[in-house]
Amino acid sequence: MKCKICDSAVTFFARAKVLEKYDVDYFQCKNCNFIQTEAPYWLEEAYINPIAKSDYGLAARNIAFSRLTASVALNVFNPKGKFLDYGSGYGLLGILMQYIGLNFYGYDKYCKSVFTERVVTQPEEEPYQLVTAFEVFEHFTNPLQEISKILEFSRNILLSTELLPHNNPTPEQWGYYATHEGQHIAIYTVKSLEIIAKKFNLNLYTDGCFIHLLTEKRLPSNVAQILNFPKYGNIFDDISKTLWGDIYVGLLDRNNKINKKHKNSILKIVLDGVFFQYYRTGIARVWRTLLEEWVESGFSKHLLVLSRGGTTPEISGIDYRVIPNHNYQNSDADRELLQQICDEEGADLFISSYYTTPISTPSVFMAYDMIPEVLGADFTQPMWREKHYGIQHASAYLAISENTARDLVQCFPNIPQDSVKVAHCGVNRIFSLASLEEIDQFKFKYGIAKPYFLLVAPGTGYKNSQVFFKAFAKLCTKFGFELVCTGNKGLLEDELRNEVPGICIHTLPLSDEELRLAYGGAVALVYPSKYEGFGLPVLEALACGCPVITTPNASLPEVAGDAALYVKDDDIEGMMDALCEVQKPSVRQALIEAGLEQAKKFSWSKMAGLMQNALIDATLLPLNLREENWIVFPDWSQSEEAVGLGLQDAIRGIARHPNCNKMTLLIDIQGISQEDANLLVSGVAMNLLLEEDLEEVEDTAISFVEPLGDIQWQALFPHLQGRLILECDNRDSIARVGAESLPAYTLEDSSLRDRAP
Repeated sequence: MKCKICDSAVTFFARAKVLEKYDVDYFQCKNCNFIQTEAPYWLEEAYINPIAKSDYGLAARNIAFSRLTASVALNVFNPKGKFLDYGSGYGLLGILMQYIGLNFYGYDKYCKSVFTERVVTQPEEEPYQLVTAFEVFEHFTNPLQEISKILEFSRNILLSTELLPHNNPTPEQWGYYATHEGQHIAIYTVKSLEIIAKKFNLNLYTDGCFIHLLTEKRLPSNVAQILNFPKYGNIFDDISKTLWGDIYVGLLDRNNKINKKHKNSILKIVLDGVFFQYYRTGIARVWRTLLEEWVESGFSKHLLVLSRGGTTPEISGIDYRVIPNHNYQNSDADRELLQQICDEEGADLFISSYYTTPISTPSVFMAYDMIPEVLGADFTQPMWREKHYGIQHASAYLAISENTARDLVQCFPNIPQDSVKVAHCGVNRIFSLASLEEIDQFKFKYGIAKPYFLLVAPGTGYKNSQVFFKAFAKLCTKFGFELVCTGNKGLLEDELRNEVPGICIHTLPLSDEELRLAYGGAVALVYPSKYEGFGLPVLEALACGCPVITTPNASLPEVAGDAALYVKDDDIEGMMDALCEVQKPSVRQALIEAGLEQAKKFSWSKMAGLMQNALIDATLLPLNLREENWIVFPDWSQSEEAVGLGLQDAIRGIARHPNCNKMTLLIDIQGISQEDANLLVSGVAMNLLLEEDLEEVEDTAISFVEPLGDIQWQALFPHLQGRLILECDNRDSIARVGAESLPAYTLEDSSLRDRAP
């Protein structure tokens, strides 16, 4: 037996009692983890009642699906076009969509429509804008064939099907198999959906849980937030409990949870400390220092740090959650785990210390360097695959140097330059001038008897230390010096050691305190790297008054400025000259003074502040801010008619503005769920589009502002041109967030039009 999705081998997974009488075998694909049954001989009996209790033919679920569909239709597709519900059952979804003005049809070869007469039996010449297929895919005996049939109607499919949880449950452990009904014979995973998308040359957008969009359109990377996929998915995150129970009670309980979440407006950012599981190198130093800075500034209250197997250093003032170790061989399961954690913690944003990602929570990618992409690497290695996945799924980007930011955009041209924020690394306060007495004690401790050149983490490859060793070997005065090498766990490659026979080489694993003394006593730090994302040892050396010899490559001139001697990375003669030049007292003194001044430009507090601002700004990306942004604060406790009329005036006013395509209308939704707000606003916009023929409404960007923390409002206000006054204004909300300080305009106020750029 082969997998029905990717044609890979399958293995026996479980056996379960179907329809309470048939022993049925389930098989799982080794490649995509898709689960299928043996040949489903029981289906005729299972479909005696075509609408099963676990299907979506329930009013409460159709209302939720109608809200989702309205949002997708209005934001992504042409709402004046035709739409089709595939597997439409009694036609309840279709009639709900018709009520709000969409031209919706139904198709179901097993069930007669009750609520609508708009049904079709075959594809038509004019394709549909979108096909919905809610609770359909899990019924497919031959998924690829069935999907091909759907694509004859439209190249865009909005579907729901619950994905296999990361703990890989059997039918006895997970109710979505619905063995008592016998109709769910195909269980999908994110990877299986990705394969389906690739087979049909489509793009996949998913909340990683329940709602998925297969489309020929290329949508923004944050489409999950624009279309609110995670929110719709969250409505059903307890679906295994509610499918065959009291669906109304289940949804009511979930709505209560949603309302509670709306009241919690504290920004929450999840940080995966996975790097500490693997390494204790410079990146680990960066993150430890950032956490300490954020504790000092108070930003740490917005963070939850994930500690892989308890490997992340504990810092007082940081909240931690210990989770299982990362495994590159099981990345899909890890993404599902991270998404589950983000959902449980109510995370607004995710950032990883080393390339891990959740499925749908917006993430910020931290770029340290682009060495593999610039110098070449085996991109089939799991680490680099994960890096590229993280880059492609990020909403925003941080880089530790301008050069790294440029290389990121050059290697991934789809990334807008302005979405990459630069935050230079700082230098620890411990790296400072040392006294002669301290330096002498250090040299005595390690038996250093002569002047020495210092190398930090020397190696071949991109570290390029061979150019120093070859040049040093040619110095006629070489036996008057020793070499001190630190990092690399006290190891030095034989290839380098053999270049300088007879030279005393000290390979020392040093603490930061001792590294400061090593810098202070060195003739120079020699750092001939071909590429660096930043070059932290160079900055540390400058701060300690240590002259630096380095290359004019990548970010190194950005860090060292005019305070270093530069040598091309393949220029052995040039390196020899620099090794001699740095010994001249006047040259040394000039480099030391320039280096101390250059080091003052970098600080960890500055980096922490820049990153904090970038992370907060990233949480505002779903608002789709444009050149001009206006906000309204409707009082949702007033009648639907009053709120609807107020919003209709605001949307009409923006839509008729000559620069509406450069404007965003922000709607505060304190006191109402986003689903309810979206349903009302979609109806208002649809009414303007269809009854007033106001086509400009299609170009009007409308974003909902869920309850924000104070720190987010402070970041948002500078982007706002003003507040539009409504008759149904919520004055309490306006006062609570400090929006009284914004310029306020009535819709009749000519100054709104005068503000056109």
